[in-house]
Amino acid sequence: MITITHESLAEFIKNAFVRGEKPPEQFPEQNEKICPDCARRYPGNLNVCKSEGTVLVLPMQLLAQPQVLLDALRNSELAERFVARSYLGQGLLCNVFEGLSVETVEPVAIKVLRHELADDKKTNARFVVEAQMWQALEHRNIISVLETGLIPELVASGVSEWFIPWGKNLVHDRPYIVTEHLKGINLKTVLQGYGSLGPELTMRIAVNVLDALHCAHKHEIIHRDLKPSNIFLVPDEEGRIDVKVSDFGLAARMFRETEWTPQTTKTGSVYGDPSYLSPEYLIEQKTSARSDIYALGCIMYECISGKSPFAGQHEFHTMIRHVKDKPTALPKHLKVPDKMEKAIFRAIDRDPSKRFDSAEHMHEHLGSLLTGVIAR
Repeated sequence: MITITHESLAEFIKNAFVRGEKPPEQFPEQNEKICPDCARRYPGNLNVCKSEGTVLVLPMQLLAQPQVLLDALRNSELAERFVARSYLGQGLLCNVFEGLSVETVEPVAIKVLRHELADDKKTNARFVVEAQMWQALEHRNIISVLETGLIPELVASGVSEWFIPWGKNLVHDRPYIVTEHLKGINLKTVLQGYGSLGPELTMRIAVNVLDALHCAHKHEIIHRDLKPSNIFLVPDEEGRIDVKVSDFGLAARMFRETEWTPQTTKTGSVYGDPSYLSPEYLIEQKTSARSDIYALGCIMYECISGKSPFAGQHEFHTMIRHVKDKPTALPKHLKVPDKMEKAIFRAIDRDPSKRFDSAEHMHEHLGSLLTGVIAR
C-alpha cells in the first residue's frame, strides 16, 4: 500500500461529498391501489376493496419505485440488523439506500436488486453467489461487503399479510447486499470537478488499485468492469486519501446471463463502459486478469491527460478504436516521466501477452518508479 497525502484533493473530496449529501428522500404519496381478486383500482388512501372485502395492494407498475422498497426494508427482518434511512439512488443492478448497522451504528449502503431483474429464482441466486464472492475479498483497498442474501417476506406497510408480487416466478424474496458506506467520492466525479491529477498522484492511486486487483486475482475473481466510477477516494482528517475499489464483476457477470439490460450500459451484446473495455473482450468476449490491467491503463491515461486514450465520436467508434488504433503519445507539457508513459502503454497494448502479466508485477514496477523519485 502506497500512502496518498494530498491536502487540496482531500479538501475537494470532502466538499464534494458534503455537496452531494441530501436529506431523506421525499417521495410522492401513492395515489393508487389494486384489489388482487377483482383487479379494481382504488385511491391510495383506501385499504380494502369495497366489493370483495380484500386488502388492497400496490399495482405492479409501482413495484420498482424506491419509496415502496424503503418502506418494505423498514418492515423486513433485515431491519433487525440494518436500518434503512434514506434513498441514495439507482445503479445498474440495484436501488441503493443509506442506512445504519444496528450493532456498530456505522453507516452502510443497502443495495436491493432492481425489480426488472428480480423476476426469477435463478437470477436471484446468481446475484447472491456473485455477492458472496465479493464478500470473500477482505482487503483495505476493497469496499467491504457486510452481508448478502435474500430478504424474505418483503412487504409494504398497510398491506397486512399480503406479499408484494415482485415477479412472475418469485413471490416475495428479494436479493440484497450491504456494504460499508464511505464518506468519499468516486474517481469519475474527481476527474470531472478537479481535473487531471498529474503523474505522481495517478501512480499512487493506481498502485492502491493494483493492490485490490492482486487480492481479487488471487481468489480467481476478475473485476471485468473497472472504471473511474468504481474507484472511490476517501480522505481522512490529516489529508491522507484511501483508495477503495467496488463492484467486483457483479454487474458484468449478471448482465452476461440475463436478457434485461439498460441501453446506456450495453451496446449490442457487449456489457460495460466502452472507454475501458479490452480488445479481447470486444472481439471474443473473453476476459482475464490482464483485461483488468488494460482497464487500469486506460484510467491512468485519462487521469493524466483528462481524456480516454481511445475516445471516439460515439460508443461504437470507441470500441472500434480499442481494436484497431494505437493511442496517441501523452502531450509533452504534461511532463510524464518516460518510464511511466511506457508502463501505461504496456498496460494498454492490444495484445494481452505484451501487457504486465499480473497486477502484482505492475504494482512492483510502478512502486519502483515512485521510490526512485520517478526516474525520467
